[in-house]
Formats: sequence, structure tokens, C-alpha cells
Amino acid sequence: MIRSIRVWIERRHGELNYQLAQLLTGHGFFEHHSRRYDYNQSAQCPVCPSSIENAEHVFYHCPRFSEERETLHSLLHEVMTPENTTRLMLASEPNWLEVAPFAYSVVTRLRDEETDRR
Repeated sequence: MIRSIRVWIERRHGELNYQLAQLLTGHGFFEHHSRRYDYNQSAQCPVCPSSIENAEHVFYHCPRFSEERETLHSLLHEVMTPENTTRLMLASEPNWLEVAPFAYSVVTRLRDEETDRR
């Protein structure tokens, strides 16, 4: 997702946190990532059985998070995609501050769902 490491390193705003790192790296409470450690676990999305639950699916496509995504899109005045996420985050501090709570909300819900499944 980070197209230019130089631009990322030289950014003038934005603190990277656990949830944003999951959005940007794809590591975390995603079935696809968790399956790497538990081969009995399915990588399928529990809501969209024809889709693999990975970071891209969860943050950009899964209907579980459509309300949060719509709110984010209206605040950014643009649809966030895998291709434009870092550009939007780096464009301004207000954009960064809109993406961060979205990532927090999604990752927290995934963590809670994972806890409930166990």
C-alpha cells in the first residue's frame, strides 16, 4: 500500500498505531492472516463465504463495515480504495484523523468477533 517509502517517512503529520498498521500491512485479526497459524481455520469471510477475509476485503468491500466505510467516504469526500489510501492519509492531517478511527473501529470489531468465536 505504501507506494513510496520516502514520502511516507517524510510525512509531516500522523502517528502510526496498531490499527493503522493492520490496515496498511494486512496483518491482524483477518481470517486469511490467522489461518497462517491455525490450518484448521477457514480463510473465508464469515459474512461473504465466496471471499477470503483479508485486509483488502474487510476494509474496502465487506458489508459488515459498510456503515463505517460510508461515513469515512463522506468525510473524505472520496471513496477510499487500496490504491489511494496512503495518498489520502498523507494529503492532510484531517484526512489522517478520519482514517484512524475507521481503522480502529474495524480492527476492534474483528478482534471482538475473533474472541467470541473462540
